[in-house]
Amino acid sequence: MERVERAFRLLRASWEVLKKDRELIVLPVVSGLITVVVAGSFVAAAWGTGGIRSGQSPNAFSYVLLALFYFCAYLVGIFFNAAVVAAAMIRLKGGDPTLEDGLRAARAKLGPIVAWAAIAATVGMILRALEEKAGILGRIVISIVGVAWSAVTFFVVPVILFEDAGATDAVKRSAGIFKQRWGETLVGTGGIGLAVLVLSIPVIAVAAVLGVLSVPLGILVGIVGIGGLVAMGATMSGIFNAALYRFATTGEAAPPFDASDLQGSFRQRRRPFGSGTFGGFGGGFSGR
Repeated sequence: MERVERAFRLLRASWEVLKKDRELIVLPVVSGLITVVVAGSFVAAAWGTGGIRSGQSPNAFSYVLLALFYFCAYLVGIFFNAAVVAAAMIRLKGGDPTLEDGLRAARAKLGPIVAWAAIAATVGMILRALEEKAGILGRIVISIVGVAWSAVTFFVVPVILFEDAGATDAVKRSAGIFKQRWGETLVGTGGIGLAVLVLSIPVIAVAAVLGVLSVPLGILVGIVGIGGLVAMGATMSGIFNAALYRFATTGEAAPPFDASDLQGSFRQRRRPFGSGTFGGFGGGFSGR
């Protein structure tokens, strides 16, 4: 119960920061729109080469396109997430960020961001391929590995932004922060994800009712409503990422975040990290 309450306090703190910089929601929205356009382009290219036509097996070129799509999708998502984190850090330090401030910071680190996107996309593709071929038990194990990878690489983006590190060094540094300060359970992002899920229920209900009257209207409301919630959740996750990184590296909790809540964002481990299953990652958990 205490963990749930802490998650919602962190959620409220992230929301308080977002209210001061509502324009940051634009960044995940633009990221999502670009990703949709990129996805459509790759689907069209794959269709044109015959790789995804009915009754035909994907050809080699289609697999190349898939790998390129993974990379481009990760690159777009990571770049705009970096812009959110950079802008949020300015706010947490008492400044008044603009969208251009965040984008400028992300552009300044474009090289390491591209490299990190390549690493994250490769890991994502490997895990997805293994998951598709595995049985139920194997999928559970792979999902756990995915969660582990996501958690240990949680600080990669802020490390790239604020420590002048390359992608590989950023992964190691992120893992080092994670191992040194905390354990296994990240409750802040879980609270944000849960909030988005709960809020999506009435949006879906309204869209369904409107869909009875007008299918296009119902679809439009559903897309706009769910898309807005996802964008809000992504922005708040970036804010939380910045706040937690700042606390992890300086010990300072920027208002409206509370130090005890940030410290409790991870459960204390009972044994040193690295002696267990995931030690072989050299410190690694970024999302698929």
